Amino acid sequence: MIIRDSTIRSGILVSFLLSTDLTCQAQLSAFSQVRSHHIITVMSPSFHNEHGAKAIVDVLNNYSVAPQADSGNGSKHLQNAQWHIPAGTYTPRQIVQSCSPLLEAVLYHLGPDRPGEPARELLLGNLASNLRIDTRESTLRLPDVAGDAGRKEIANQAIKIGKTIVQYAREVKHPEFDKSLDIRSPCEGHLLNHAVVGLIFGPRSQRHLMQLYNEYLHQMVLLRDALLPFENYEEVIIPLSGKTGRNLGLRGTQQSRTAFIGELMTRSISQNSVFQVARSLLAPKLSSNGGYAFQYTHGSVLPALVAGGNSFRLLRYLPFKLDKTASEVLFDYEHEDYFSAPKSEIASEVSIQSPQSWSQEALRDLSSAELSSYSLAAEKSRDPERASISLLQLRLEFDNGVCAAVDLGQIARGKRYAYTASSSPGLQPSRTSSSLGFSVPSYLHSPIDILTKSGSGLAVSKRAGIHLIPTRDSIVKLALLGKIYPENTVILNPGQNPQVVEETGKSFSDSAKFVIYDQN
Repeated sequence: MIIRDSTIRSGILVSFLLSTDLTCQAQLSAFSQVRSHHIITVMSPSFHNEHGAKAIVDVLNNYSVAPQADSGNGSKHLQNAQWHIPAGTYTPRQIVQSCSPLLEAVLYHLGPDRPGEPARELLLGNLASNLRIDTRESTLRLPDVAGDAGRKEIANQAIKIGKTIVQYAREVKHPEFDKSLDIRSPCEGHLLNHAVVGLIFGPRSQRHLMQLYNEYLHQMVLLRDALLPFENYEEVIIPLSGKTGRNLGLRGTQQSRTAFIGELMTRSISQNSVFQVARSLLAPKLSSNGGYAFQYTHGSVLPALVAGGNSFRLLRYLPFKLDKTASEVLFDYEHEDYFSAPKSEIASEVSIQSPQSWSQEALRDLSSAELSSYSLAAEKSRDPERASISLLQLRLEFDNGVCAAVDLGQIARGKRYAYTASSSPGLQPSRTSSSLGFSVPSYLHSPIDILTKSGSGLAVSKRAGIHLIPTRDSIVKLALLGKIYPENTVILNPGQNPQVVEETGKSFSDSAKFVIYDQN
């Protein structure tokens, strides 16, 4: 069965439907060393538009798991004057609502406001200050982020999430609470501003109110930090166990939070660290060894780059399942370490000998094969040492019958490590000239050859210089990113003069530079 959609936004991933019939099934098996057990496929009459890095998300409703956050199915948040969050599934807003009885109990005992001392506003203001990254009361003070793109993105993410949580807290109206609420909340070192110190430790207060307010602050801080990996953090469906004690509310995330914040403070943040925070929140029983994507009971989490997002480091929650045969699945890279992955030398299709020997017509002819369909296959690894994980493979079929298969994890890697050519003031757009060339040895390759002649390994070349691969399809462009060894790959966008790639990426005299030229 095939989905057709004329409004598809080209990119990867994910307009899906189950399929057990692929025209290229036998041919594709030659590319794979794993056993396919679930295939989701899509077909479109057109892939040509400007959204090359966007995921295919418009058709997701046809294959959604329709997750519902039950907010504990109406279970009481208060038991014998002890607050907890009942077992269930929650959106971030619902978690904030579930924590509101702590704040409301504090406000009840503080009594009516006095002139110049609005308790709710002061307490929520302190929360806002705790969730900022530039105040005395900050719970996440990051080192200088100017020279570290990853740290800067996490800092911006923390600011956005903090503001959202405070907004949620302000919007909670008349929550149920128990005036006898009393809990033990270990001190977490969250600072209070001077006004709140006077309020919580002054004549309006009682000795147990600091415990309640401390727990409220800490749960909000834990929520902010647990959501840091997710580009679309407001949509995430979060399962909670309903445990108390050391795992009360979101306290079960503290170990992964500590590891993540430690790395964030001391070094450039790794993709694996971001992934492990997300996994520990939504699927803590899955293996913590490796992985770049996973499926859990209420959806799937993939790199934002291949799931409709814009971030090079964050993830996206999607409300569908990649594998209907399992509840939770860890998806790992086909090659755990791309540096040591098998590599395949590619032959040059055309050698460009002079700056005027390469015509735009030749490029169009070389990329003339059209993509007729593509699919995503969830597969179980046959490697005994990796039996607990699965792989995701993008499969493509062209109108000439040729098929290709690419590991989705490697596509995300390739996209993350690729350079994007920037416009140069001295060079005119390529469409003003019918023939172009480079000042260094240059080679022209068919995209289909790159995708099919490198087997399960990554394409490399011993020929130093520029290796140009023209394509008119954004799905093919992403597939190429997953097949080329990601050391020195440049993406050349439509309308740019190809000569700008000489100023982009690494310019070693003894190495190849692969240029994916999007002609669309």
